[in-house]
Amino acid sequence: MISNSLVEMSRSYIKIYGPPVLRAIKALESVAVEMSKSVELKFSNRCIPYPGPRQDTFEWQRYIEGLKQTYVECYEPVRLISDAHELLGDYDFFFEWSGKPKMDQLMDLIGKIDNALRGLGCLYTITTK
Repeated sequence: MISNSLVEMSRSYIKIYGPPVLRAIKALESVAVEMSKSVELKFSNRCIPYPGPRQDTFEWQRYIEGLKQTYVECYEPVRLISDAHELLGDYDFFFEWSGKPKMDQLMDLIGKIDNALRGLGCLYTITTK
């Protein structure tokens, strides 16, 4: 089993330029709520343990039957964003990913931020580490 401490976490930091900063932060909070509903399916290797050293026909048959259920039962929904909120310091807001984000996930986030901040008159930068 892989420990959660070994999972690579990433954050996307947002810096807002220009007023209205408070309204922009509220808009980013709305994006965070929407993104917290997004999930992806991850395979769980805990579902079907490999048969023990005693590999009689019955155990192997049970193992094979279990494998048939793998694609039905062994995918767990995992939230893409595990945390998000305003931040004091160099950045104004951050989105914490539950793992290292893919480029299409980052582009999706940028699109949501663009839509949320449209019409406010402020600009932003995003840095993902």
